Amino acid sequence: MNTTAIISLLVLVAVVALGFVKKVNIGFMAIAACYILGLGCGLDPKDITGTFNSSLFITMVGVTFMFGIASINGTLDLMSKKIVALVGKRTYLIPILMFALSAFISAIGPGHVAAGVLMTTFAVYLAFEMKMNPFVTALFAKLGANAGCASPLSITGVLAKGLSEPLGYSGFSLHLFLTTLLSGFVFTLILFIAYKSYKVRSENPLKLSDIPKFNRQQLITLGAIVVMVVCCIGLKLDTGLFAFITAGALILLGCADEKKAIKNIPIGTIMLIVGVGMLVSVIDELGGIQMISDFLIGMMTEKTAAPIMAATSGILSWVSSTTGVVMPAMYPIAAEVAETFSGTSYVELISAITATSFAAAISPLSTGGAIIMSSYSGAVELSQEKQNKMFRTLFLLSVANVGVNILMAALGVFNLGGLFY
Repeated sequence: MNTTAIISLLVLVAVVALGFVKKVNIGFMAIAACYILGLGCGLDPKDITGTFNSSLFITMVGVTFMFGIASINGTLDLMSKKIVALVGKRTYLIPILMFALSAFISAIGPGHVAAGVLMTTFAVYLAFEMKMNPFVTALFAKLGANAGCASPLSITGVLAKGLSEPLGYSGFSLHLFLTTLLSGFVFTLILFIAYKSYKVRSENPLKLSDIPKFNRQQLITLGAIVVMVVCCIGLKLDTGLFAFITAGALILLGCADEKKAIKNIPIGTIMLIVGVGMLVSVIDELGGIQMISDFLIGMMTEKTAAPIMAATSGILSWVSSTTGVVMPAMYPIAAEVAETFSGTSYVELISAITATSFAAAISPLSTGGAIIMSSYSGAVELSQEKQNKMFRTLFLLSVANVGVNILMAALGVFNLGGLFY
């Protein structure tokens, strides 16, 4: 038995547990744990600092800085209102539009947290105006934000690439994006039918004639977003570095206040991701990842690998961050599983991991569920009894969503016929 590997895994569990109980950023704790664990196990400090993924850090800072500008100058909010106004009297389309619009905003760069905050708040406000169910409308918006977050421009897509390339895998960005999007859409469709959202018939309070036109700064920002999408996805230029070029141009053109844009960079989230990534790298060096891989592989066959990985990821996501913990921990395990079973695809496994983790992320124990509850509570005062009911409902929906994704994994849906990799 590898005692060092066991100790390294216990350190990871302790860091995640402390972060969960104390509600603190485990990224900084993870870096400290790296050093302590490394010293205790004879690793050179230079090797420990070498696990810091500088490329990933630069990309996430650049992308969030760029789209922070689009957020604080009102471009994204105004664009959302104009698109909803285009629906006109066809208000039965509003619930699905909340999903689609939120997914689009998440996909072009802001990511699931920023798009989730923007769109759930907007969805709750719109639902009250239209006498719709604000809880369900906010839920559709958050499901959309989660579903669109694995695009090559968004933090999750950037992270997936950064985690996979050292393992020898690339060229799967479109596949990962489509599977995560499909996962979110399937559950949204289930809720659309279950909550009878197709019966919505009310007056749309948003009319194009009442909404202001895009100002100079916002038009320039929209143009910059289009250029970035074309250059980074179409021409495959480096996303992070190009984001700095775009953001710098927007600042020089006076499209936003630089200090406000810098404050909008989610440095806590970024440090969470790179910090836990460092700890996972150290644990991998000490044999911990191999130990978990061997344990899971012992329970698997080629046919059960994807659903078992999906279930494991969903459970982990209930008590930890998808991007901060689940993806850094599970991607190396997916590589081991793919090497063990020749008929199992690494891309299919990480698609199941990512989609199911975000399926669980509407739980009130996670950021996604907390955003829904806070958006609703911010619009109307809730009694403790109603808050508790919403908490239970969100958690049960999260369990159901994970169950749907496990079933999709068992049916081979996350492979998409191998068409996109």
